[in-house]
Amino acid sequence: MTHLKTSLVLLPLLLPLSNPAAALQILDAKDGETVLGKISQKEVTRINFERSRIRKVTGNAGEFVLEKDEEKGQIFIRPASPDSTKPINLFVSSDRSTVALLLQPVDTPSDTIVIREGRDPLTASRSEKSGLHVRTLKNLLLAMAGDALPEDMEVREPGRQLALWPGVRLTLQREWLGTGLVGEKYQLANIGTKDVNLVERDLYKPGVMAVSLEHASLRPGEATNLFVIRERRAND
Repeated sequence: MTHLKTSLVLLPLLLPLSNPAAALQILDAKDGETVLGKISQKEVTRINFERSRIRKVTGNAGEFVLEKDEEKGQIFIRPASPDSTKPINLFVSSDRSTVALLLQPVDTPSDTIVIREGRDPLTASRSEKSGLHVRTLKNLLLAMAGDALPEDMEVREPGRQLALWPGVRLTLQREWLGTGLVGEKYQLANIGTKDVNLVERDLYKPGVMAVSLEHASLRPGEATNLFVIRERRAND
């Protein structure tokens, strides 16, 4: 049986950090849905609806510090503790919908979350429609770990090697392509002469939503499976 160390602190968009002011997460959501987002542990994160104003915010006030911009209909939030990694549950309401946000604090600069209302779920594959976003990620991760071939997803086997770090070989073995998500299975091998200790957060890049490693420590000559779920790009 495959044993996975699952990391679902994952957020819909982690954009490049070279220009923190330009960072942006776009979260598609309909009324009643739960979506995932990342917020800075130590700095404020701005949240607003793309075409609406935030009218109401509900959550455990002891978990976060909140500032409201009534004029622009947006809010600014940061965790109450700068060292907290506990996800924050928040309900934000506009005139059109109420969306539940599951916000994971991460050690990043200030960011902006834009909630885009009105996504049409009929265009998604059955795997992506199987539940809310967290459940979707879990279902896809389990399918990838079992090398399942869902009928409603395109599966490719590129066998392409990618650069990661010196002494580490990364091979993209299989891809699962859905309407909005892509699952990727890699083999990560230690081809150097020293032990390699991996940290999942170091493997995040723009658009990555989930990362799961079977083994975090590799001796020389050892290899492990790495699973990545990310947003699908136009060129996929």
